[in-house]
Amino acid sequence: MFDIDKYSMISFAPSVLIVAAMLVISFFGLRFMKREIAKDAAKAEQK
Repeated sequence: MFDIDKYSMISFAPSVLIVAAMLVISFFGLRFMKREIAKDAAKAEQK
């Protein structure tokens, strides 16, 4: 049915790695943005 050989993995593996990297970068980017927004809100509250 689905034959996986090294030639199909040559094009499939980099695509999977790119998608995984984008998910990880998005996750850490959202965490960073939430922290920065909280810092800005705390600064604005103090003034």
